[in-house]
Amino acid sequence: MESEPNEKLAAILDEKVELLFPQLVNIRRHLHMYPELSNEEFNTTKSINKWLNEFGIPLIPTNLRTGTAAQITGDRPGPTVALRADIDALPIQEKSDLPYRSKIDGVSHMCGHDVHTTIALGAAIILQELRDILPGNARILFQPAEETEGGAVSMIEEGLLDGVESIIGLHNSPDLPTGTIGIKEGFSMASVDDFTLTIKGKGGHAATPERTIDPIMIGSAVVTQLQTIISRNISTKESAVISIGAFQAGATNNVIPDQAILKGTVRTYNEEVRQNIYKLFKSVVANTVTALGGEVEIDYQFLIPAVVNDTKVTDVARSAAIKVVGRENTLLAETTMGGEDFSHYQKEVPGCFVWLGSRNEKKGIIHGLHHPEFMVDEEAIKVGVKWMVQSAIQLLERQKTL
Repeated sequence: MESEPNEKLAAILDEKVELLFPQLVNIRRHLHMYPELSNEEFNTTKSINKWLNEFGIPLIPTNLRTGTAAQITGDRPGPTVALRADIDALPIQEKSDLPYRSKIDGVSHMCGHDVHTTIALGAAIILQELRDILPGNARILFQPAEETEGGAVSMIEEGLLDGVESIIGLHNSPDLPTGTIGIKEGFSMASVDDFTLTIKGKGGHAATPERTIDPIMIGSAVVTQLQTIISRNISTKESAVISIGAFQAGATNNVIPDQAILKGTVRTYNEEVRQNIYKLFKSVVANTVTALGGEVEIDYQFLIPAVVNDTKVTDVARSAAIKVVGRENTLLAETTMGGEDFSHYQKEVPGCFVWLGSRNEKKGIIHGLHHPEFMVDEEAIKVGVKWMVQSAIQLLERQKTL
């Protein structure tokens, strides 16, 4: 920022985050103890609104069932930048003896969204304290239902991107050590498409298969043939995968069932490849099933586009990361076939999504996302808050000059 030397802002952030950190840890642990599944985050939303009110951060009125938003209006007029956090948990039983382990049976924050929410709250609190030097506005989005679908879309449909010039978000990474930030321009995470195939045959006794049309055999052939789409039709220079996650058929050993149901996912980076796979998928499935005497219903859903980080926003995010963790700890992130509905926001405004290091082997924090023993090093909260605040201020300053 022009009027505030970088060194002075960094020192201010260090001091404010250290003072706030004990409260943020308490907030995070409360969220961790009381996780809620996608679109059921009612108490989580109430808690977030309570904390925002306690710190004098104005809420944005919405008609959302779950999820919320707030805005810090700077004393210096300017553009608006959005900061996004996801708030939902997973249907996983936590395996932990921590005093703040999940109190909700079968539900836990094994992806770290409790930490993301805490970081966004911390950033909002500090930006509110710095509003006298804030060159514009910071809108904080606490999004529901990232783990399923519809969360980001609901926020967009509510108008929460109206007037926003750019958006940033983060996700903790158990592959990166605490104190590092991973950033990549361009394609970062894959698109997500899901499918369900209902293969219909003719059931009968397993001892007389000639009198049946075996949907299990047909389904097995479909699984094999689907793998040829990637290996024989998509360039080796592209990244794409088709995976079957469920194959449901029959209930006993001596009966051939009437139908088999296959469920799976398709991940790609390139939109042209994405559409090409869809066309090939329909053809391969229909031809394989028909050739073997069966019928098939194909339910193929385009769910989430690929995460593509904007060049200019990524430049600012990287600059902010360097100020927070240093150049040597600002890493080039690897692309991943995982999906993130942050991409929906990027279809509307330029944005950047980064990876926040959260691994700490000395503390035994080594398990991957969605593992029942997953945990986040709470020291990463400090890094995340500083990066979000630094990025927001730099984005506002840069947007004013464009």
